[in-house]
Amino acid sequence: MSRTGLFHSVFGRVTLSALLVSLLSTFALFLVVRQIVDGDGRAMLAREVDTDLAGLADIYVSGGYEELRARIADRFAVQREDDERVWYLLADADGHPVAGNLDRWPAIAPEVSEARFVALSNGERMFARATRLGPDARLVVGRSDYRGQALLARLAVAFATAGALIAMLSLVAGHFAARRLRARVESVNATFAAVRAGHIAARAPGAGDNDELTELAANTNTMLDQVERLIEAQRAVSDQTAHEIRTPLMHLDTRILKAMVATDDKMLLRTLDQSRGEIREVVRLLDSLLDIAGTQAMRGDLRGLAEISLSDIAENLADLYGASAEDLGIGFHARITPGIMFRADSMQMMRLMSNLLDNGFKYVPSGGTVSLELSPGPRIVVEDDGPGIPLTDRQRIFERYVRLDGAPDGGHGLGLSLALAIAERHELSLHVEDAAPGARFVVQPEDGP
Repeated sequence: MSRTGLFHSVFGRVTLSALLVSLLSTFALFLVVRQIVDGDGRAMLAREVDTDLAGLADIYVSGGYEELRARIADRFAVQREDDERVWYLLADADGHPVAGNLDRWPAIAPEVSEARFVALSNGERMFARATRLGPDARLVVGRSDYRGQALLARLAVAFATAGALIAMLSLVAGHFAARRLRARVESVNATFAAVRAGHIAARAPGAGDNDELTELAANTNTMLDQVERLIEAQRAVSDQTAHEIRTPLMHLDTRILKAMVATDDKMLLRTLDQSRGEIREVVRLLDSLLDIAGTQAMRGDLRGLAEISLSDIAENLADLYGASAEDLGIGFHARITPGIMFRADSMQMMRLMSNLLDNGFKYVPSGGTVSLELSPGPRIVVEDDGPGIPLTDRQRIFERYVRLDGAPDGGHGLGLSLALAIAERHELSLHVEDAAPGARFVVQPEDGP
């Protein structure tokens, strides 16, 4: 059974969907946590900056300009343990630096005590608040965000690692779950394939959890039971119909025979004899149709088959047709490999080969040649050097009642149909090739070249 690709498989798509959902969920959670952490970090920086700014503002009010400059210088002398950087800028009313470590006034409005993140000229980022201390003084206090950025970086690494683990676990869990589900679905598909090949007794295994697939297997088996009952009923009706038709025909043939015995009228005898021949043709047609239908119904059914010697069957047919070929002026050649055994119905395999040989002898004129070849496989080849079969008709000739233009009189066009049905019942294929000149019929295993 062929396997579909990952993206064409329902189970593959479900596994990939579960993987995608897990990754998106992890990413969404990361964004939420990042937003919370970033907000908390900003609030902490704001409290620290506001506290420092308030203290410096009190110093300005109580000590004036020079005291404020001294206290700012003191803050630079203190080494922070967290390696965070601090920025100060005391400026006059026009924004010219008076004290601090910033060389110019950042884009922050002191009139409204604005607070926000600001990018410095060297690319660093600080969180700062500005305020106006008096008519001739304004102050900016800022803090770096190293701790927050480092925490966000660690969170990114942690979530990336967690996402990779979740993805791997999702793939592993999805793979095993999908494989188990696939196996159960494929068992049902294999059952249908077996039934389609003729194994009507095949049933889907019902083991598994009490779920939808178990119900599917149960419904499949119920349906196949019903199909098998219908086939058996149809076979019984066909057999009964054949019996009911054949019996009155044979009775009619017997009455005609009695009428022929009771009369000396030559014209009547000739008419009655023609009628008997037509009755026998109808009986043969009916038997052929029943043989085809019965053989097709048993396709793939190995019950009743046994190991037989195809070589012996072919040898017997070669002897029989060799004698007939001499009378018809047709050359006959047989190349039979000895000891070829095959599990089959011996009468049907004999019928298969004889139908192919009959077809060859029918179309080969006097002086032509017919050959029979049996080789391991088994591979049966019947070849003739007659007019051959057009390419457009090489499939059609195996249909019922098909007789090509120019076919000799007699027959109903059922011989090749029966041969094909017998081949398929034994899991063999039958096709025709161009023998240049003539036709070559080849019977070989269905999975053969």
